[in-house]
Amino acid sequence: MKLKDRVAIVTGGAQGIGRGTALCLAREGADIVIADIAEKEAEKVVNEIKALGRKAIALKVDVTKSKDTNQMVDDTLKEFGKIDILVNVAGGSARKRNALFHESKEEVWDYVINMNLKGTLLCTRAVINHMIERRSGCIVNIGSVDGIQGSGMLRADYSAAKGGVIAFTKALAKEVSSYGVRVNCVSPGTIDTGGFRSNPKEAQEATLRLHYTNTVGKPEDIGHMVTFLVSDDASYIVGENYAVAGGMDLGGKEYL
Repeated sequence: MKLKDRVAIVTGGAQGIGRGTALCLAREGADIVIADIAEKEAEKVVNEIKALGRKAIALKVDVTKSKDTNQMVDDTLKEFGKIDILVNVAGGSARKRNALFHESKEEVWDYVINMNLKGTLLCTRAVINHMIERRSGCIVNIGSVDGIQGSGMLRADYSAAKGGVIAFTKALAKEVSSYGVRVNCVSPGTIDTGGFRSNPKEAQEATLRLHYTNTVGKPEDIGHMVTFLVSDDASYIVGENYAVAGGMDLGGKEYL
């Protein structure tokens, strides 16, 4: 097991990419904190992790509130005594409130930026001093292909927020790598989650055509990359952003 007895916090771990990532980490020996605003779903994932023979707890956390993120760290240290890994998954677009930018509303920007970028900042700020003091730790932020190339799907605000996550990853890596803390980013393409499946069939088919694999990814596809990045196998990797996207980040498929 590559992560035996390490302690990982996974925000947004109750479903989708967060759940898939938490299970991948647990299979490699990590004990897991599922930090999510959805308590019942988080408890279900905790039970799945315990069935794998690892320890796990669920914490109700709103990542946009520093009071919650600081308490998340305090509760984790009380339960496990250390934090080795933070995976900032919590985020998402405004979905039904997505709009062309010239028709968009400020309150929707606030929602998207707070959940994706500010949430990542707050969770990282809450844990970073502990990792610096221990001179050990791994942080993986979840960006998006939209943050690399911009979305053509009514998500300029989401693209801006995820672009910020990617830039933050690189900047923070420069600050903390000398303390033994590694920071990297994973940028998914379209992943088969509840959000994708809630789209009309026509929209799903159009999305598939953006991927050179003609498929969307599974949550575990992201989880496997995260697991690698927080393992000792990736000890020389810092400040990088990896697209796990079926080629969606390459662009141009619509012309083939």
